[in-house]
Amino acid sequence: MRSRTRRALLGAGWAGAAALALVAPGNLVMRLAFGKLGDPALVWQILLAGLGLLLALTTTRYGMRTAPRPPERRADATIRPALWAKVVTWVAAGVPVLGFSVPHLLWGLGVPFGVAADSRSLLTELGGSAVFWGLLVAGPAAGALLTLGLISRWGQVVPGWVPFAGRRRVPRGLAVVPAAVVGLLVGQYGAMMTECLAFGITRTCAPDGGAMVLDGSWGFAGTYPVFLAWGVFLLAATVGYLHPTGQRA
Repeated sequence: MRSRTRRALLGAGWAGAAALALVAPGNLVMRLAFGKLGDPALVWQILLAGLGLLLALTTTRYGMRTAPRPPERRADATIRPALWAKVVTWVAAGVPVLGFSVPHLLWGLGVPFGVAADSRSLLTELGGSAVFWGLLVAGPAAGALLTLGLISRWGQVVPGWVPFAGRRRVPRGLAVVPAAVVGLLVGQYGAMMTECLAFGITRTCAPDGGAMVLDGSWGFAGTYPVFLAWGVFLLAATVGYLHPTGQRA
């Protein structure tokens, strides 16, 4: 019974945290990105996101304190991640590569994957941009590699070949904070745009011609749910890292 109660409380805590931190803030990320700080709704959005983070931290702490067994250690004293942590981390690494880098790679090469005929002229422009290749193709792939550090030895102990820092413990904050920030940003953006797509209001969410590009181009539109999945699984992977390593002392 205690195990069922624990799972129910953890599930409710994570569901509530995700709703408050990712869905409820709406277009918070867009407001901050474009410097629209004068809207009174911004304070409410930040408050909701903050409550979501507080609930997430509380749920994580509860999970750590009520864990049925101590974390398993490898021969080198690093913590072996739980199976669920491995699964969500691999998904968090794979989603941006398969759902974002690969489609953008195809578009950069001129392949009209999921692109409406009247929008295919954009592909030539995309393929000629160094920022496109670096940020939208290579960027998510590099992020995926770093994500795998959350379940790897080198995510807990710096490899011995690294000058000056080799064999030292990786501070938890160095792994957790960037992953959590990226997860929140891409997750909030993905939640907002997925809601726009689901309710057919892309002309509000993607103004200035953006909606016309999305019309009929399921490949372009499909990247928005990818952001949501990426954020959710990256945040789950962050918890998977923090949960056992928080008990290693």
